[in-house]
Amino acid sequence: MQQSYQQNVEDSSEKVKKAPNVEQMEYYAQLIHEQEPAVDDVIGFMDGVSLTSEGTSEPVVQNSMYSGYHSDTMVNNLFAYGPDSRVIFCAINFPSGWHDGSIMANILPYIHKKIGTYKMCVDQGLPRGGDAVYVLVGPISHTQAYQLAPNLCPYLLCFSNIYVSLCQASEWGMRGLQGTFPWCKKRLPSNHLMHKLVIQSIVLVHNFRMETVGLNPIKTVFDPEYERYISLSAYDRIGDITLTKMMCRLIH
Repeated sequence: MQQSYQQNVEDSSEKVKKAPNVEQMEYYAQLIHEQEPAVDDVIGFMDGVSLTSEGTSEPVVQNSMYSGYHSDTMVNNLFAYGPDSRVIFCAINFPSGWHDGSIMANILPYIHKKIGTYKMCVDQGLPRGGDAVYVLVGPISHTQAYQLAPNLCPYLLCFSNIYVSLCQASEWGMRGLQGTFPWCKKRLPSNHLMHKLVIQSIVLVHNFRMETVGLNPIKTVFDPEYERYISLSAYDRIGDITLTKMMCRLIH
């Protein structure tokens, strides 16, 4: 049983290291399209999160990690969630001096190469102009709305409202990540290599949990199979997994 569990974790590790393939991206786009018929090219939802970190005695490193906005030592990260609740892309362990837009500018070519013509839905904190117009979509600001041409305004505002709704999925994903793992609420170690290992471990265990347990607000909205499963009489996925483990132990 322990070998089976270890193999499942290793499988999840390999999946998070690789970008979604063409079939997976088509599946993600279809799930989102069923929820929002006007959108047919969005495969995920991206947002940033800052995690607190312990201070360090190195002046240069401490200066780069200190955030004046939070008045604390922080580590900035970007996470992209698919409609199945898994983390499909992530950029982790950046100094707090790097804004979400700066991080995105560095990883944008990589994401564009991996997802092709598909898009990621983001909020107004991430840039959507320049090269990002081919990769990121999201709601428009009030200032942009006033500057729209009268004949285009209803059409673009309709899509903007849809993107506002889709952006909530990234907030659900962040809440699921931070609410499940206490390390997200505590201070990360001062060593930047330990930052990376802790955050990577959280992402891998999160993806493993999504595949085995599957409890997440994103999945309840976008996965059509979820409603069918929970509608079954006396359905308890966690209890079913526990029962399976007990049976495997008795067999071995």
